[in-house]
This record gives sequence, C-alpha cells and structure tokens, in this order.
Amino acid sequence: MSADAPIGVIGLGLMGAAFAARLIDAGQAAVGFDIDRSRCDALKAMGGEVGGSVRNVGERCPTIVIAVYNAQQVEALLDELEGDGRNAPLLICTTTCAPDEIIAIAAHAARAGLAFVEAPVSGTSTEARDGTATALLAGEANAIEAAQSVLAILCPKRLYVRRIGDASRTKLAINLILQINRTALAEGIVFAESLGLDATAFLDAARQSAAYSSVMDIKGAKMLARDFTPQSRIAQSVKDSELILREAKERNLHLPMTSVQMALLRAAIALEGPDCDSAAIIAAIDRARIKL
Repeated sequence: MSADAPIGVIGLGLMGAAFAARLIDAGQAAVGFDIDRSRCDALKAMGGEVGGSVRNVGERCPTIVIAVYNAQQVEALLDELEGDGRNAPLLICTTTCAPDEIIAIAAHAARAGLAFVEAPVSGTSTEARDGTATALLAGEANAIEAAQSVLAILCPKRLYVRRIGDASRTKLAINLILQINRTALAEGIVFAESLGLDATAFLDAARQSAAYSSVMDIKGAKMLARDFTPQSRIAQSVKDSELILREAKERNLHLPMTSVQMALLRAAIALEGPDCDSAAIIAAIDRARIKL
C-alpha cells in the first residue's frame, strides 16, 4: 500500500467514526461513506473526505475498513466493492458477525477477488478512539500482513486467532463475559444505593476489591450518573446477545445468565431507547426496584 493512498471507512457510526479519527490523527487520508448524511458531514468536519458511494470508496482506496451494523450489510457491500482482480481493495471487516456468517462473507470476498481480514473489535468506540480497544484478527497470513500498517493505526492492541470464524467466536465469548460483568456492576450499584451507601465511594471500594473488572472503569461513572450518552449502543448489545444465544441453542447449550441479561437489555431499551449506551441496563434494574 502506498503511504499516500487513502484508507476507506464504510460505516461511520460510533466505531467507524472512531477509526476515521485515528486515521486522520495519524496523518492518513481517510475517505468515508455512510447512508446517513449527517455522519458523512461529521467526517468532513474532522478532516476526512466523503465518498459518493461504496463503489467510489472502493475505486479510490486500496484498503477499506468495514464498520457497518451486521452481516447482512457487509454482504450487501461486497458486490459493489468487487474489482477486476488487480485493483480490488483489501477489506478489514470489524463488524461483529456470527461465525457462519463471517465464513460465508470471507468466501464471497474470495470469489470476488477481494483480500479479506476478519477483525472484530473488543471495546467501546471511546476505547477504539483512544487506541485501547483490542482487534481480534483472522484470515490469510498475506492479507493480515498487507493490512498491518492500517491495523497498527486502528488498534495498537491486536490478537491473532488465525482461522476465519475464530475471531467472531472469540468476540462472542468475550462479549458474553463482558455483558454479564456489566449487568453485575449495575445490579451491585443499585444494591449499594439501596443500602444507603454513597455510590461513588462504593464504586471506588469495588475497584480495589476482588470483584474488580475494567467495566467499572468504562461504565461505572456513567451508571452512577445515569448518563446514557452512547459510547456503545445498547441495540448492539442486544444484537450480540442474540448471536450468542443462537450459537448456544445450536449446540444444545443453555446460558441462564445471558438469557436474564438479555431480558434486562430489552427492558432498558423500552425505557431509554435503542440508541442509548449499554450502561442503561441499570435503568432496567432501577425500574425493577421501583416495582418491588
């Protein structure tokens, strides 16, 4: 990849915008596209360029970061990005998908002559912007090698899991633990408040205890303040939980804690809306306390 070649970013939501900002901060030209015009305007305001279409981004950029919502949207992009085998872009797909979905997407990309790296990201958009999120990488060694210079900007922290599909498997299993930790923190804060404890002092004590989780640093203050401005949208948490439960069902595995937290996520969406932060799960526990 030429050092002067622009990097494409398709999907300019919370995560895609964070990636674009990192590229721009690194002095790398970024060309983005999103069907939401306001997101394109935000990219332009931060110093990026706006592509007129997915195909336009593909024609201008030898490497493209995909940061759309789900696997169906990734599939829809591939035909538009298909090249002639010589100028086809390298794709870095950060969208969280089910393992069978990403395997099918990678096969589609191969048929279209597109080099492909599976790269779901563990972390919020704030962590991605700060460079503290972790990319989980899978794909052909030559594709990963070709993507290294871009990946180094996007996610200084990277783990290699080799086989396509295993990055998504790893991400879903991590998300299962993360979401339950988040729910436990919300429940602990509400419980501490009900006992008459100062919530800020309690969170400080919890951070120094055996119960510590980085969720306390990422979501603790937001839960205390009931600040649901999104770093990661709760609808995305529901989507990921649905993928987790679907994978478990296919293996005849019951996940009781994930099932309970899924119900709480849905209750939080009913209270705060789908675009609020995942910290809003505390709102569902607050409401449950009121009902009692």
